[in-house]
Amino acid sequence: MTLFKQLADSAADAPVAVFVVGFVLLLIWHYRDHAIGTRTPSCQRSPAHPLFGSLIHILRDYHRLNDAMFDLWERMGRKTFASTMPFQPVLYFTMDPVNVEYVLKTNFENFEKGRHFHDINKDVLGNGIFNTDGETWRVQRKTASHIFNVKNFRDFVGRVFKEEAQILFDVLGQRADLNETVDMQDMLFKFTLDSFGRIGFNADLSCLTKENVPFAIAFDRAQTVLLYRFFSPLWRLEELLLPRGTRMRQDVHTIRSFALELIHKRRSDPEAHQYNDLLSLFMNQQSASEFHSDQALIDVVLNFMIAGRDTTAQALSWTFYLLSLYPHVEESLLAEIKSTLGNDLSVYPSYEQVKEMKYANAVFHEALRLYPSVPSELKYAINDCVLPDGTRISAGNAVAWNPYCMGRSQEIWGSDAKIFRPERWLEMTRQPSPYAYPVFNAGPRVCLGKSMAELEGVFTLVGLVQRFKIKVLKPYEVKPANSLTLPMAGPLNCSVQRRMHVN
Repeated sequence: MTLFKQLADSAADAPVAVFVVGFVLLLIWHYRDHAIGTRTPSCQRSPAHPLFGSLIHILRDYHRLNDAMFDLWERMGRKTFASTMPFQPVLYFTMDPVNVEYVLKTNFENFEKGRHFHDINKDVLGNGIFNTDGETWRVQRKTASHIFNVKNFRDFVGRVFKEEAQILFDVLGQRADLNETVDMQDMLFKFTLDSFGRIGFNADLSCLTKENVPFAIAFDRAQTVLLYRFFSPLWRLEELLLPRGTRMRQDVHTIRSFALELIHKRRSDPEAHQYNDLLSLFMNQQSASEFHSDQALIDVVLNFMIAGRDTTAQALSWTFYLLSLYPHVEESLLAEIKSTLGNDLSVYPSYEQVKEMKYANAVFHEALRLYPSVPSELKYAINDCVLPDGTRISAGNAVAWNPYCMGRSQEIWGSDAKIFRPERWLEMTRQPSPYAYPVFNAGPRVCLGKSMAELEGVFTLVGLVQRFKIKVLKPYEVKPANSLTLPMAGPLNCSVQRRMHVN
């Protein structure tokens, strides 16, 4: 009797099982070349698995994300292609400067950072300038623009950069005298954090004299988590259940506490009314009282900190890595330094000299071309539109471009695109379009601190090469880390020797 009952129950359940299997097979067939929960892309698609789309490929190559993106772009015929991940907007990847200009300028009002981008970065960047759109972004940009002018740039070179650079040179000199290995990336991060601390917040952070800076460690670690969130539809659940979620919450607390301490010190400073730095501009903003709260000011501090600290430090780190690989470039750079500044190591370049040193500027920009501080960008479409190359973009989906890949594009830079050759900048009859070389963004959202970053980068590069022979010890081990920006994975260990004079 029991056997007959079991057979009867199985027969009764069979329609349910058939329905479930049929439904799953139907899902697999429908989403055979794109991810579940996404629309069918309007152009060629990157290799995909049923239901998962491109997610498995991305996670497989996550350790070399930007190089994998370049390889994929070449496999796709160097044309715009789409990638999908479960329950996320379709990503249309393009490396065409005309498409980039369309998104960043021509049809600027139709593209935004968007809710998805904002939610991913909110616990670190809040409602700061890099994480907002519309009027909130416009007010912050207009307010901050008052500090980025030629008069202030001259002051930065003559005072802040010079004074902070001298501390850097002293610390490096001490390490050189002891024949110690130096992590140049860490040293340069501390230098730019100290410099921007003074420029932006009139704060003496003295990071160069400290072994560890908890804010910097937490800030770097948090940025790697923020990038990962873009590729994981389950990141909230993962951070709730896994140890990295606990660490991320601790890091966010460290980061925001650091910014809050700067704000509290300013509020209690009896001379605060005399300051004309970035923080004062926002605290004294009369037309936008929403920036007067501590939380809003924390967002301001952290958003500008990521720009003021990361861009220049990473560009310089990659520059010294490349100089170790191409010693003849360093020799040419030294020749220009000697021609401009002579052999006196106590001499610093002036604002005018920094602008006039063509080869030094070429070296800095050539390093940025190959290793842009923000390697990937994206915007979400508000309304349906069509890119100049004919790709249809539905509202809510994203257009992404990768300056790291564009810097290696033969269509843009010629057959030697992957070679570090600063001379190409001297051979140009005109500078490249910011949409072909979007390392500082472009259009209405072009980086406010672009000129300051260039000045600080070239000033520091000249001063370091003038005084020290810096050689990367194991260049073959140097790799980019996965982050919102482009730091190196691990230390940039270097030997440092004093130069008694410029050869």
